[in-house]
Amino acid sequence: MESKKLQIYRNRLLVADLINDVLDSKLCVQQALNQFPDEKNDINIKCAFDALMYREADEDLRAKVKGYANVQDKYLALIAKILKENQVLPKNIIQRYLKFHKDDIISEKETNFKTFLKKIKRMINF
Repeated sequence: MESKKLQIYRNRLLVADLINDVLDSKLCVQQALNQFPDEKNDINIKCAFDALMYREADEDLRAKVKGYANVQDKYLALIAKILKENQVLPKNIIQRYLKFHKDDIISEKETNFKTFLKKIKRMINF
């Protein structure tokens, strides 16, 4: 069986590639989010998921506020770089994530009615 550290590293590489593919317009945000690993124990992946999700949610701001899209994309590129190097994200990024998202927002692979309702509830709250 694969070691936990190796699996975390592989997941971080995958996430970094997904973010870079979005930034390079190879994937849309939704396609990338759908390919995220089901990793519940790595806060770095959860933060990356959240940051990428906001890229799509901030579509109006990206269009209206000068420089917003550039800053947001640089932030995502930094996250991808850190993950690709198998490093942990800075504490301020993690603390900001925890302040706004205490629940898991990465969907579970196995879905039953209860998990489906939880997912819908989270989507409504965004």
